[in-house]
This record gives sequence, structure tokens and C-alpha cells, in this order.
Amino acid sequence: MNPVYEKRFAPVMVAVTGVVAIIAYAGVALMQILVWNPEAAVPGLSADEVWREVGAANQGPPNAFVIGVLAVGPLLALVFLILFAVTDVGVWPTAASYLGLLATGMTGYFVASFGPGMGLADTYPISGGDYALGGVFLYGVSVLAMIGLLGIFVGALVRHRRERSALASA
Repeated sequence: MNPVYEKRFAPVMVAVTGVVAIIAYAGVALMQILVWNPEAAVPGLSADEVWREVGAANQGPPNAFVIGVLAVGPLLALVFLILFAVTDVGVWPTAASYLGLLATGMTGYFVASFGPGMGLADTYPISGGDYALGGVFLYGVSVLAMIGLLGIFVGALVRHRRERSALASA
């Protein structure tokens, strides 16, 4: 195998895996906002029926804003993939970048779900929070990504100190 190819293979595979993870996260967020949460919040009605009633109550059912906010992560993930494929970035910075996107996914989910949640709360006598477990799953993934980032940063710090210590004793 070509050494240059070998050096680029691992970061690109990490980036491809990151893109898949980010797209899956955004897909789960979209399903949570548009289908699972309204059906859990108003048992007995389909998501279509719930959003029709929200619209009839002039509470603005979900619109392109939700999709636009949730599309930011996958678009950034694809940009990162292109950048990491053509540059000499290592595996750990590549992994950290995608973990950072997953960690900030909770912010995107919150922003995208706020309006639809308020529409549900204003139409039905409920809170605007999550009723389905998809939101808990998304927040859990984001927290795990933060822990992974912390691990990468601590590992880099330990490696740096070992290298500095080895240079000082040489």
C-alpha cells in the first residue's frame, strides 16, 4: 500500500464515519421534532393530525426553519470531510471535529425544536418539552461526544508532556 495513501486513509475513514453519525443525529432530531414528540405529547393522534390542529390554532406548525437548522450539522460535516480529505490533518483532530459537531448538536436540536414545542404547548394544555425519548437520546449522544472530546484533549496533553519530558531528559 502506498505510504501517502495509508497516512490519509485513517483520517478520511474517521471523517466518513463522522459524516454518517452527524446525518443520523440530524435524522433522529427531525423525526423527534416532527413525528415522535407530537405523537407522544398528544396520544391517540397522528403527527399529521397534531400539526394540522396546531396550524388551525394559528400556532405555526413546523416549517422550513426546522429543516434549515438541522441541516447545518450535516452540511458542516461534509465540508469537514472535504477539508480533511485534501489536507494533512491527523486522526485525532479529525475525530475531535466530528465529536465537536455532535456535542453542539444539542444546541441545534434545542433551537429547531423550540418553535414546534411552543406550538404544541399553546395548542394543547401541555408543556413544550420532550415527551418522546428521542430528545433524551440526542442529549445523551451530545454528552458522550463531550466526554470523548475531553478524552482527546487530555490524551493530547499527556502526550505533549511526555514528549517534552523526553526531550528535556535527552
